[in-house]
Amino acid sequence: MKYKSILLFGAPGSGKGTQGKVIGNILGFMHTSTGDLFRALDKNSEMGKVAAQYSSKGLLVPDDFTVNLWTQSMQKLVDAGKLNPPTDILVMDGIPRSVKQAELLADNIDVLKILSLNVSDMDMMVDRLKKRAIKEGRKDDADEKVIRNRFAVYEKETQPVLGFYPKDKIATVDALMSPIRVLEAILKVLIPIREAVDAQPAKPSCCGGH
Repeated sequence: MKYKSILLFGAPGSGKGTQGKVIGNILGFMHTSTGDLFRALDKNSEMGKVAAQYSSKGLLVPDDFTVNLWTQSMQKLVDAGKLNPPTDILVMDGIPRSVKQAELLADNIDVLKILSLNVSDMDMMVDRLKKRAIKEGRKDDADEKVIRNRFAVYEKETQPVLGFYPKDKIATVDALMSPIRVLEAILKVLIPIREAVDAQPAKPSCCGGH
């Protein structure tokens, strides 16, 4: 069973996390943030040390590591009854972040739509990230050199992922609008998708009734 998925794309500070959390609170959607998964790792564990080694420098964590962490986390949600793959739609924030990750995930996700939060003023994004760093205590966002490096990494490694998917699956949203206007634009894209999934006939249980 593939996970029905909406992919969120955008440079650091474009609002992926903010919008993803809002959408994830709507019935039938679940927000999954790779950043949150990494931050939830025990920093003294082997996986936590590997993640910290890269993120502290503004670099992407290795693809195999990231995909394995994500798939393990999704399986735990299914096992706990918190995620129902036939009906729930994942809102994926932060993954796939490279073409290799997209290739590794191809057998695991059914990409229904890609939301690309477009940013035309990177200086504004630097200011936004610095303010967020102060508010949320994210030390890795307080250093402008690290921020600029994250932008460079995004342009080099993540933007090409958009080319991995069909153009007709991509919806571009102006991330410089107010958050509520960005949400409005996103919902215009998601509502027909959600309704289409809801209209699909329920699949019978594999084991039948008793």
